[in-house]
Amino acid sequence: MIEEKFNLNLKEVNFDIGEIEQKIRTTILAGEAAYDAIYCPAYNNASIGALITQNLFLNLKNIPELQLDKPWWNQNIQEECAIGSGNNVYFALCDINIMSLQVPWCIYFNEDMMKDLALDLPYTLVKDGKWTYDKLEEYAKAGARLNGAPDFTWDQSGAAVYGLTAWQHGIGALLAASGERYVSKDENNNPYLSAETERFYSACDKINRITQEKGVYQSANDWPNPFNFQYIFRDGKALLMIGELKAADSLRNIDSTFGILPLPKYDEAQSRYYSPVTIQMPILTVPVTNPDTGGTGIILDAMAYLSHKNVTPIFFDVTMSQKRLRNEESIEMLKIIKDTVIYDLGMAYGWSTSLYLAIREGLDNGKNKAVTTIEKQKGKIEESIAKTMELID
Repeated sequence: MIEEKFNLNLKEVNFDIGEIEQKIRTTILAGEAAYDAIYCPAYNNASIGALITQNLFLNLKNIPELQLDKPWWNQNIQEECAIGSGNNVYFALCDINIMSLQVPWCIYFNEDMMKDLALDLPYTLVKDGKWTYDKLEEYAKAGARLNGAPDFTWDQSGAAVYGLTAWQHGIGALLAASGERYVSKDENNNPYLSAETERFYSACDKINRITQEKGVYQSANDWPNPFNFQYIFRDGKALLMIGELKAADSLRNIDSTFGILPLPKYDEAQSRYYSPVTIQMPILTVPVTNPDTGGTGIILDAMAYLSHKNVTPIFFDVTMSQKRLRNEESIEMLKIIKDTVIYDLGMAYGWSTSLYLAIREGLDNGKNKAVTTIEKQKGKIEESIAKTMELID
């Protein structure tokens, strides 16, 4: 439709996710106008912020043909990631790339197993705003069972069942679901380190209480071998799993009925749910070498609009709702997840990536070291933020 309406040919050029950053840098620094727009991984290996501060991308607010205030552009992401006095936006999220619809983190649970354990299905808790860390811990403890096994040491043929399975990225997402951020913004859109709060430390403590207990939590990511959180859940060896929406693909042949939920809130006082996206999420940028930003803006806006209008409903209402999910309650949960997507500003710009990695690793191992880790990295993070803002503002 776009090609016919605007009399052009669209050409997609693909690179391995680990090579994109260097490809972009080399091409743009050489002054080559090879690409009109570029999808970059959010913060896979290196952050997009490193490319922004090298002046490789345009401020999208300076391309009026992009109607960024329209619903076909993700407003949550813009609100989270606009920085500086000019409300600068160097990247955007929309549905042109369908991966953006597949990468929010959520909770999967085995409905059949819950019924066998005489547990109430958590859908009502979510709708009543009562799906919290404490409830997740309660369900995970109820799901951990030895079933005659000597202990909870992983054994593919063993009888033990875990309460919750995931891996480090999932635990990092669980912390973000509390609404706490490593970096936040003040009233002037200036970023600052915000992890030094009692609530942040308390959220880490609550998560660590779950992950430190053997059997209640099992971290596993030996892909593609059986010791992987998706396979553990698929094979009925875990009651709950933290996974991305796309994990539903690997569960299509599961014998049990499964459901999905948004990640839990820190407590009932939290005003909303948060659904963070995975680090490989592709975000849209326009390189400074683009010779026709107005034309590009028109085309991208039209693509985003048509994707929002024609592709997204099919993905959620047909692909996810009818082909992958198995009940109306999960479809209702899917809508909550879709509407609560967030993206971490600190990692987008690379300020807090090292801190994030260290804290999530500690929590994943049941060894919370948030306080000492933040104290150790605080100065470097604040220095990095100041340097970025000098370049942008």
